[in-house]
Parts: sequence; C-alpha cells; structure tokens
Amino acid sequence: MSNSRSSFHETVVSITNKDEIILSADKFPFKTSLSFSPLIAYWEKKVITDTSCNISRVQELTALLRQAPALLQPVDDAALIEQHIKTIDILMEDIFPSALWESDLRATALPFHFDSFYATPRLEELQLLNGGNYTEKLNLDPKTLLFRLTLSAYTIILEKFYKANFQVDQPLIFTIKDKFTQLERHYKLSTDLKFMDVRLKGELKKLKPQEINFLINRYNNLDLWMQKLPPENFEFTGFAIYDFTDVTMEETISALRYDLLEQSSINSAESFRTLQQKLRVLFGLPGIKLGLASCPAMQEFNTTYARKIWHGLVLTQDCDLQMEDLRGTIYEPVIKYGHTIIVEDLKLSSTPSKIEKLLLDKGIRNLIIAPLQYEGRIIGLLEVASHIPGELNALSMIRLKDVLPLFALGMHRGLEELRNSIQNIIKEKYTAIHPIVEWRFTQAAINFLEKMELNSTAEIEPIVFRDIYPLYGVSDVRSSATERNKAIQGDLLEQLVLAKEVILAAKDNLPLTILDELIFKIDKFSQNIVSELGSDDEAQVLDFLRTEVESLFNYFLKNNPVTEPAIIRYKEAIANPYNVVYNKRRAYEESLYMINETISTFLDREEEKAQTIFPHYFEKYKTDGLEYNIYIGASLLNGGNFERIYLKNMRLWQLMLTCEIARRIQNLRAALKLPLEIAQLILVHSDPISIRFRLDERKFDVEGASNIRYEIIKKRLDKATVRDTDERLTQPGKIAIVYTQQKEAAEYLRYIEFLQSEGYIEEEVEMLEVEEMQGVQGLRAIRVKVSFKEQLRHDIDSGDELLTIAQSASLN
Repeated sequence: MSNSRSSFHETVVSITNKDEIILSADKFPFKTSLSFSPLIAYWEKKVITDTSCNISRVQELTALLRQAPALLQPVDDAALIEQHIKTIDILMEDIFPSALWESDLRATALPFHFDSFYATPRLEELQLLNGGNYTEKLNLDPKTLLFRLTLSAYTIILEKFYKANFQVDQPLIFTIKDKFTQLERHYKLSTDLKFMDVRLKGELKKLKPQEINFLINRYNNLDLWMQKLPPENFEFTGFAIYDFTDVTMEETISALRYDLLEQSSINSAESFRTLQQKLRVLFGLPGIKLGLASCPAMQEFNTTYARKIWHGLVLTQDCDLQMEDLRGTIYEPVIKYGHTIIVEDLKLSSTPSKIEKLLLDKGIRNLIIAPLQYEGRIIGLLEVASHIPGELNALSMIRLKDVLPLFALGMHRGLEELRNSIQNIIKEKYTAIHPIVEWRFTQAAINFLEKMELNSTAEIEPIVFRDIYPLYGVSDVRSSATERNKAIQGDLLEQLVLAKEVILAAKDNLPLTILDELIFKIDKFSQNIVSELGSDDEAQVLDFLRTEVESLFNYFLKNNPVTEPAIIRYKEAIANPYNVVYNKRRAYEESLYMINETISTFLDREEEKAQTIFPHYFEKYKTDGLEYNIYIGASLLNGGNFERIYLKNMRLWQLMLTCEIARRIQNLRAALKLPLEIAQLILVHSDPISIRFRLDERKFDVEGASNIRYEIIKKRLDKATVRDTDERLTQPGKIAIVYTQQKEAAEYLRYIEFLQSEGYIEEEVEMLEVEEMQGVQGLRAIRVKVSFKEQLRHDIDSGDELLTIAQSASLN
C-alpha cells in the first residue's frame, strides 16, 4: 500500500465475520448492510447544489466507480474494501478532512455495529472500536446494549415513516485503559447517520397517532414494538459515522460525585481506595496518593474512633499525632486559616518539622494540601501527593478546585454518620442531656463504640463529675394540696346541689319514696364533704351520681317534663372532657399553670444569659411550683478552668433571681382566678460533691455517702419549721436561705446588704434555727422579706440584667 491515509487500514475486519461482532445477526432484529450508495448520492447532489464543488474531482471519482461497480452494491466482503481503498479514500475526503486526519477520533462502521472499516490512525491506536469486548468497554450487559440499539433503530423508523419525533438521549461512553499510564479514559460516542438509510420491505403498516403515543409511552416493552412494527419489514443500509470525545474529566467528576454521596464513602478503606484511583484518573498521574482527614481542630473527634475517617498521609487511624504536633508545619495554615498549600519539593525545606520528616520518610516530595469547607467551616483536609518534585503544581489546582466541594460534602456526611452513631448511643443509653455536659456523654459513646468493635457484650462507662458545687432553689405554691382539696370540695358540692334540684323537681309529680331517700343520701354526702374530704370520697360521690341519679334522667323527662330545666342545668355544668363539675378545679389548675409558666419562662431566660458568664449544668422540675438544681465546677467543662469567684457570682445571681420571681408572682396574683401565693427557699452547700448519671432513672444523682446528706436535706426542707414553733420555715413573700456553716451565713449577709441597697429586700433580716428532722440536724436559716415596691434601682424589664448586676457586685 502507498503511504497515504489508506496505509492506516492494513487490518480490516471482515464484515461477514459476525462472530467478531457483539450483536450478531440472530440478536439484532433488523437486517443491516454496508453500502456506499448514500455517500455516492451525496457527491452527485453536491455537484448540483454546491457551486464551489471541484467538478474534476467528482468526474475522477465517477471514472473510478466505473472501474469498481461492486462498490455501488451492498458490500459483504472486506476484501472488496481493501481492493478499492484508494477510491474509498477519495469518497471519504469530506467525512475525514485532511487537516484533522491525525487528531480526530472518527470512524465509519456498519449501522448499529461497532467494528469499523475506516478510521483515523489515533482512533485505531486507542482500539476503541474493533477487537470486541464492547459490553466491557461500555460497562453494559449484552441485553441492555441490545435494547438500547434496537430502540434507537425504532426511533429512526418512527421519524422517517410516521413523522414522530421520539429521541432517546442515552449517550454511549466507552472506557479503556491508557496504554502508558494504565489509567481509565472515557470517550463519549456521537453518531452521525446522514449516510444511512432505512428501507421499507413490503407495505407500510398504518398506525394512528394514538397507537404511536401508546408505543412511545411503553418504550421499554420492545416485544410490543416488534408486534406493531415487525423488524423484517425494514432494512438499514449505508454506514454510520462515529465521533469520539474525551470526557474523562467530566465522567470522573460525575463518578466522584456519585461515590461521595454514598453512605460510608469516606469512612471505609475500600471506598477510599476507589476515590484515590478516580483522582489519579482525573489528574492523569498513576503514582499520586490521596489523603483525607477530618480537621484535627475538631476536639470532639480527636479520638481513636473518630480516626476511622483519617486516611491522611500522616494523619492515619493508628498515628500518635496530636494537634500540637501540627503547629508550625505546612498543615497549620490549612487548618487555621483555610489556605491551600502547594509544596514543590519538600526536601528543600531547611528545618523540616516532625510531620514533614514523616512525609519524607514515606517518599513524598511534592504535595498539595487543601481545606475541606462546609457551610463556611473547615471540617477536614485533602492531600494529593507525589514522589516526583514538581509533578503537582498550580495548574493542578484548576482540576482540584472542581472536586473539593464534592470531597467536602463526603467528609460532612462521614462526620454526620459518626455523630449519628454517637447520638444513637446517647439516646439509647442516656436521654436528652444538657449541652454543657454533652462532650462527656459523646466521649463515653465513642468509647463504647470502640469497645463494641472488640467485644459485643461491652458495657457503657459511668458518667461521674467530681468536685462540683451545687445550688438548689424552690418556688413552692403555698398550701397547694389544701387549695386543690378545696377546689374538689367546691365542685362536688355544686354537682350535688344540681343533682338535688333535679330530684326535687321530679318529686312534684312523682310521689316516689325512693326520691326522698336519694335526697337524704345527697345531703349526707354534702355534709361529709364539707367537714372533711376523704381519699375516696370523690370516687364514691361520682359513682353515686352516675349510677343512681343520672340514670333516672330519661325516666324523669318522659314522665315529668317539669324536670327538664334542672336536667339541662346539670348536663351543661358537666359538659367537659371529665363529665363532672370542674369550675373551681379549673380555676386552681389555670392559676397554678400561670404561676409555673411565669417562673419557668423567666428562669429559662435569665439562666441562658448566665451560661455566658460561666457554663454550668441546670435542670428544673415543675410540681406545684418549680424547683431547680444548678451544678458548677471545672470537671463539667472539657478542659475549662474554674475559680471561686464564679460560684460567688452564681449565688448572688440566684438570690436576685429568687427576689425577682417573688415580685413577678405578686404582680401576677391580680390576674389569677385563684390568688395563690408562693414561698421560696435556697439551700447553700459549700463543700464540693460528686454526681453520677443514673442509667436506670436517666438523671443525675449525688454519689458517695458523704454527699447523700445533701439530697436528704433537699427532700426534708419542704416541711421544715422554725425551731420550737409550728411556724413553717418558708413563708409567702419571703425567702429562706438554709445553711450549715457560719461562713455561708456571712457570705449571704453580704449579698443581702447589697440587695437591700438595690431595693430587692426589706430591712428586716431573721436569723433562725431549723427544727430537727429525721436524719437532718444542725440546720440554720436566714429569712428575708422581698420588697414589692414598684421601682427598683435596677429594673429587669427596663433592660438591666441580673447577671450583670451580680457580676459587678461579686467583684466588689
């Protein structure tokens, strides 16, 4: 062969050798044949329509075709192409421009088949076509590939014979390995069918528009298509032009996006290796290494379990590096400031740190370190490294920037999976926890997950905080049990009176002695309730009314219509979800609710502000009033410091808060249906205690025998009295400050003097001894009266904050 473009076709695949084609004739349902007739027709038309056409060339081509009449017929033998290759070269000149011959990835092939008979040298070198293994190159199983090609053939038939525009946009992507780097390359196939024709064999079957739409809507049912449009009625002749475009970068980024959206894409070692290989494809560098690690600055994940997503170059799951080791290294600007670092040659560093020496020991000379940012926060870092200096440079960042957001998203998901597994343990083993101690529960959950990997019967570790100071306060509704009983008594008496009115109305026209007996019983119940309400009196009265009085209402209405107004009044009075008279109880419950909500809302608001001064643990309980615990100390914090000034500030803040609660409830009483009062108490305990989280009750409790007394005192104080009297220690409008040590009294007398100057407390101060109680002796109390004057020196509702006042006072 001459040294022309035909010299690139020394290997021509036999068109008749159907074993070489993945879709052999017995699978692909349509008959296909190679023909140059459409191309020859193209040239003939060009002479007529294109004035710039070189007529002498067309005449030369015509002369050549006269010498090769076989090319005007369907071609079944590859030898015929080889025999007339020069003529075919001329025929193909418009399809394969000489200027692009060396660079294009273009070929011609039998319609719907992938073995080419004419191709550019670069395409032949890549071996995208020819050689079989098409399902492997396309990553499609034979059945799927056959379906897509058959459906494509039917879309052409619909367009030509039925004027129906039905397109299937499913590009074919060929994947091969680069012969030099052995990395995958991806090429998108575009097909030009201008030199292919579909011919009708026999009579065209008529299809109504509705039938065509029916087929299109069932495009995945090719058996139905073959029934309506039998393949034997059509033949495809001519050839297809295949153009290939390198889409390696687009496909790789798309694959990375898909992988990084998968669960555990960052966490597992196997997924990480897949990501590294894709990054090598993206850069076209088979020797580079990928590194990923959650940001070491995230203290909650600086643990062995969190390092499951540490696949870094030096930040690995089994490394012993800490955050301090990264200071002053090439990693610090990335983690601290979010800068991207490019190191052309690590060996040129004059004073390599411990980290950089570790990198050099691994043979790493050249690397890029980039931050992974999610919603403006650095959550991790990505490393790309090479053993060849300068292989990765500033130009590499162009490609890296396209995938950094994807890796950041994957890192975020990885961290979320870790957090979720930790939170699931916390919810299962503990309960909703205060934010200030969440770090310790997280730590315990992480340790438990680590143990579970080694031993399925592992137990979760205890949560204990030592050397903390407690503060306890209660705002109790005075005589709440008595007021509740009064409300029940009042409602029962009202319901008995309404029932008696019904019976009296019935007696007028129904002279039944049993009605007198019912009135007697109603009066007896009323007398008993007025004198004293027993534990089961309510149940007895309601049972009597429902079974012996209300059951007669229909009889009364039928036989004595005069009873109707009394019965209506009775039914209206009990028309509520409880089916009883509920007026006084509703007044009590609404009043109690308003008191509780007023205290709780104000306490939450002020306590949230106090957290900003010094973090502390806070919990509250609603009863007939509200009680709360506050714990403050160094062990509650993750690496925090604690000074006694914070305890003093918290005690003064608590006393001011208690005064303000009293003032607010006093102002609220006018709006209450039942003017309830509150009595308040503060318990002072200067010695530090330990608390343990109890898994069975899911709450904190004191630990150790020496600390049990504190809990006993809290439980007994509710009924405490002043020594040698029957007077309750807690009184409405006053605050009782209970203590055991004289130094505690001295501290609080200072606070009281300050609050008297601020207008919170009246001048009178009572120094009292508390009556001994079971298991509790030696308690003393300071009792002060809250000032209910309209204006204070510092008005909370005008913007002054309790914690600011307390902080200022505790420093003086």
